[in-house]
Amino acid sequence: MSQPFFDVMQEVGARIEQAPHVLLCMDYDGTLTPFAVTPPRANLSAQMDRALLALADHPALSVAIFSGRNRGDVQSMVGVPGYIYVGNHGLEISGPGYVFIEPNAAAKVETLEHLAAELSARLQDIEGAMVEFKGLTISVHFRQVKQEEWDEVRRRVHSALAAASHPFVLNTGEKVFEIRPRVDWTKGNAVAWIRDRLGQPDLLTIYVGDDVSDEDAFKLLQDGVTVKVGGSGETAARYHLDGPGEVRKFAEWIDELHRHKEQHRQTVPDTVAVGGA
Repeated sequence: MSQPFFDVMQEVGARIEQAPHVLLCMDYDGTLTPFAVTPPRANLSAQMDRALLALADHPALSVAIFSGRNRGDVQSMVGVPGYIYVGNHGLEISGPGYVFIEPNAAAKVETLEHLAAELSARLQDIEGAMVEFKGLTISVHFRQVKQEEWDEVRRRVHSALAAASHPFVLNTGEKVFEIRPRVDWTKGNAVAWIRDRLGQPDLLTIYVGDDVSDEDAFKLLQDGVTVKVGGSGETAARYHLDGPGEVRKFAEWIDELHRHKEQHRQTVPDTVAVGGA
């Protein structure tokens, strides 16, 4: 059972203050911003935007934004220079001076495009259903579909996958079906890749997310700080926050902690070794 984060914030704060470098990973939809009726409407609030910009000021803090969206989409919606952006549930990563795309998933792009076209044809007569091809994955949104037709959307999606020539993984999110290639790569793998890329000794990793796909990262980070967004529920995360409003307060708290760390380092004089002849 996870604990409310703000009940243990002093304990976590002590770990952050002692860490020489922190990697802060945060999901986008449902974590940094509430779910919207359609994906393009899920914009950051002005307060969250300010909090994310403030986090970019700290040299001992690396920030990675994760999303089921494609990497370019989430990067344009957040727009903070110097951040690491992770799209398509970890299959593509970009940061200062580098871009990574999981090669086995990249090899399935043409097959995914054909499947997206097939799904669009099968669902075209269901009002509100939307198929989003994201290069490396597909999302079938049914938030605007009448509830009595949700089962029909599910049936047609399963039928299309059963007829596909290649195996795919199907996950269910918040009024969305997520389809991705069957490759051995998750958000947990993406976190491990970023940690290796940063090459920081004694790195403390914090991961904050609301999605089922974030559980892979929670399970990996047994030595980190894992936070489920959206209540306690069944999760591998140690802590939980109620929603994007609490995530904003969490981000502001992280900013304040790092400002305090930096001020402390500036006021503590270097130790001078004195030895006798």
